[in-house]
Amino acid sequence: MHGRISRRNAELQDQKQGDYTLAGTLDTFYKELDALYTKGDLQQIEAYLLAQRDAFSDDYPAHLGELIAVSNEMGSFYRSTSRYEKSLEAFGAARDQIAQELGKNCTQYATVLNNMAGTYRLMGDYQGAVDLFLEARGIYLEAGDRNTYEFASVLNNLSQAYLHTGQYQEAITYLEEALRMVKEMPDTDQDVAITYNNLAALYRASGNHEKAKECAEKAIVSFEKCADEENVHYAAGLNSLAGLLYAEQQYDRALELYQKSADYTRRFFGENIEYGVTCRNMYWVYEQMGRRADAIASLEKAKENFTRILGADHERTQAVADDLRRLQAAG
Repeated sequence: MHGRISRRNAELQDQKQGDYTLAGTLDTFYKELDALYTKGDLQQIEAYLLAQRDAFSDDYPAHLGELIAVSNEMGSFYRSTSRYEKSLEAFGAARDQIAQELGKNCTQYATVLNNMAGTYRLMGDYQGAVDLFLEARGIYLEAGDRNTYEFASVLNNLSQAYLHTGQYQEAITYLEEALRMVKEMPDTDQDVAITYNNLAALYRASGNHEKAKECAEKAIVSFEKCADEENVHYAAGLNSLAGLLYAEQQYDRALELYQKSADYTRRFFGENIEYGVTCRNMYWVYEQMGRRADAIASLEKAKENFTRILGADHERTQAVADDLRRLQAAG
């Protein structure tokens, strides 16, 4: 779940910055940004964010609140395109800006900590993620914001971090609490879907295949109520259900979902790390189906993707290269 920064919608005078107009209010900024995400042009999205950041920076500190929102959105954008260092840099800027304006005990500060922790989790620094999630949770509790979307987001993300550390009971406790909360909130189809998808991963890790599949299917139903909106978690949900179907040897349906995930990821986020993971997943299906040429093609895409993002010497890149050599040698 990606938390956005809320602030007064101060009226601003339009200013030109390159090819873009400085958003008049935060509502305008978010509306324009969402429209760009719908188009799926990543270069245009980045250019817009950079232009807004520079424009608000020029009028610093009068528009510090707006600058915070832009920094936060930049962190989320770079995270979704697997540029993790840039993501941490942007979230760090938002965190420092909030500390300067409002202090470290406000919910806006907790929101950015939650978002930053999500980047650490994707980088594989799970303990670092847990520490930040717990800090954000403490701030929300201190502020009395327990029954809110933002608090549910922290619980959901904290559960995922605990999952990766193998602390299943902690993960289950936090995730069940999050699911109960988001089900009672209006307009939360995406959030219910994300929570069900995370529950599916948790049950799968704990060995409960049937419960995992049940949750994964519920996740997709909720995701597809709003499938035209950009959401990196939808692609993950498709991957999750496809993996469970693969385990049941339902290869045709698994392949269909993997391809749908790859297409969706490329449309909204480009060929990021999740795209490469999906290509590798398709390789396993093609191999089981006896479609050797397609299996090789999928591995080659995964290798190119991992090499570009992680480097040729990374263990994930090497594992894909080993699979590709084995498959090609089998001739």
